[in-house]
Amino acid sequence: MNQSASLQFRLPAGPLLALSAFVISIVVLLPLPAQALERSVTGDVLVRPGERMDEVSAFMGDVRVDGAVDGDVGSAFGDVEINQPIGGTASSGWGNVEVRAPVGGVEAGFGDVYIDAPVAGNVDVEHGDVRLGPNAKVLGNLYFGSGEVIGNTNTVQGAVLMGMASDFDRSSDDFKLFGFVGWLFAALVFVGCSLLVAVLAPGPIASASRALEDSPGWSLILGVGTIPAAAVMGVLLAISVVGIPLLLLLVPAYLALVVFGALVAAFFIGSKVVLATGRYRAGNALAAVVGAVIMAAVYHVPLFGNLLLYALALLGTGAAILAFFSRRGPRLYSYGSSFRRPRDF
Repeated sequence: MNQSASLQFRLPAGPLLALSAFVISIVVLLPLPAQALERSVTGDVLVRPGERMDEVSAFMGDVRVDGAVDGDVGSAFGDVEINQPIGGTASSGWGNVEVRAPVGGVEAGFGDVYIDAPVAGNVDVEHGDVRLGPNAKVLGNLYFGSGEVIGNTNTVQGAVLMGMASDFDRSSDDFKLFGFVGWLFAALVFVGCSLLVAVLAPGPIASASRALEDSPGWSLILGVGTIPAAAVMGVLLAISVVGIPLLLLLVPAYLALVVFGALVAAFFIGSKVVLATGRYRAGNALAAVVGAVIMAAVYHVPLFGNLLLYALALLGTGAAILAFFSRRGPRLYSYGSSFRRPRDF
């Protein structure tokens, strides 16, 4: 292995992960007003009568609103109970949602929803039942996935649709993944995955990073090309009786490939930043953490954050494909006019 061209793992993983979580918390929390919101990583959150908050969220804990909240109320892993009007969306990633006062909208990932008050926007429940009480009134659409709707659906002024909600029917604010706690959770998971891959599989991630450096154009072309390729393969498997079981594996397999591509992009970006600072022997782990934190921050780029993240993931996906096939022979891909094989990282 070429020591001069590689970043070897030399730093302990635990402190780096803790440091990355600290950096994310500092970057996100410092600009926020101290008295305007209530956020908790662990533990329950209660808005008492007479209190007024701009926004309320929890990571691992229940949320109960008995006071006034002008914005969103949500929990990543906990129940949400709304007893006083809120101006935003009541949401839970993995828990039940009870709405007994007017809200702007309702979102639930894995949990049941009970509505007994007016909802100004949409109700979106991915995996759970929706129960409509006698005082329920939904001004928008009601989307439900694997559960069922119990109650008088005539109280829904919009459409009652089964399946995943259309992204075009949601505003940009509603499209956020449960606000701050959702982004923080996703960022920490991504940082942790980047760290694990850099420690447990340094060879593949480094080879893909080298392929990305050598052939960024072909990496992007191949990455974007996986989208129609996966679609065509899905159609072929769907019309084939033998291929139907394989179709159930196609979606998670493709998602896993794109996630690995995002990890490749994060490692590539992080290694460039680490090398630019002169820390040539800092280690793969530091490069992975730095790149993952940068990728997580890209989400907040106005207007183009999501698109840029997806483009980076596809760029890394194409690089991973190049690195894989380059092991089968020295002339399997080209960039420019010459055929090259990525050097061992």
